[in-house]
Formats: sequence, structure tokens, C-alpha cells
Amino acid sequence: MMGGLGRNWRLAPALLLAAGVGCASASDGGPVAEGRERALAEALRDLPGDPDPGEARLLAATALATTAELFSEYRPLRPPLLGNFAFHLGLRERALCCHWVEDLLRSLAALGIRSYELHWVVAFHGNRWREHSAVLARPLGAPPGQGLILDPWRHSGRLYWVRAQDDRYPWRLHPSDAMRLRLRCG
Repeated sequence: MMGGLGRNWRLAPALLLAAGVGCASASDGGPVAEGRERALAEALRDLPGDPDPGEARLLAATALATTAELFSEYRPLRPPLLGNFAFHLGLRERALCCHWVEDLLRSLAALGIRSYELHWVVAFHGNRWREHSAVLARPLGAPPGQGLILDPWRHSGRLYWVRAQDDRYPWRLHPSDAMRLRLRCG
């Protein structure tokens, strides 16, 4: 009798198969990608304050392109929680929401955008099972609760965005945010 190990061992083939094969697919460009880029740029431009329309377009294009590159690099699993599980089993090097945020923030910060602030935000900070990270793009001068959440993890590598106040997550600035990149997570 193998005790608890015997039950876990029976799951190994299914986990290995799930870790190697994902159902998600990234956009390969074309009209759909162009429509998403336009929609994201509009959402960024429509935020309170006075954001620069050119920077909104650049921010949108870069966020979508970076997420597509990360999709190819990370090979995410669907649902994303399965990717988290694969990471904790050592089957993936990067899969957690904080990994996506680190890489997306690094790419967006390199743009030198001046009419938006970029923040690492977190919901349920410190709750091992519920903590979630995303990027908040907020126009300079906009009220603190205003901005657009950019979440590359939520839909397994397809960038999701929503106004912060309309999202289901109770977003707060990450305690380490301080307007600079917080590197290192999970």
C-alpha cells in the first residue's frame, strides 16, 4: 500500500498532460487584433483627466503586443488556476498573475509615457488562495480610484481590461508599489 502517495500518483499523467497542452490561443493579428487595439486605446482615452491620445494608442498597442509575446513564452493553461497549480508543481517557470504583471509593467514602463501613471495593484493582498495582481493605468490627475485595469492572467494570456471601479476585484495599490516596479513574486 502506498498511502497518500498512491492517490496522488494516479493524478500525475493527467496533470502532465494538462500542463503540456493548453486550450488558450493568442490572437495572430488581423482585424480582430486591430479592433481590440482600437477598443483599448479608446478605453484609455476615455478615462478622467487629460490623457494624451497618442500615448493611449501606444500604451494599448504595447499592452496587447506584450501580452501576446508572453502568451507564446508562458504557454498558459486554461483556466489560469491550472497554470498556478502547474507552477507550484514545478511544471511551469512563470504562470502566476504576478509574473504576468511584472513583465507587462516592465514593458509599459519602458515606453516613458507621461500622461499615465502605471501601478501594480492587488486584490485580497496576503490571502494565499485569493490574492490577484494586475496593472492599473491611470491618467495623471485622475482621482485615485479611477483608471483601467490591465489583466493579462485572467483570460489565460488574452488581455482583459475594465475600469477599476467596475471590476469585481477590490483593487488597492500593492504595498510595494510606490510608483516603481516591484520585482519578485511567488
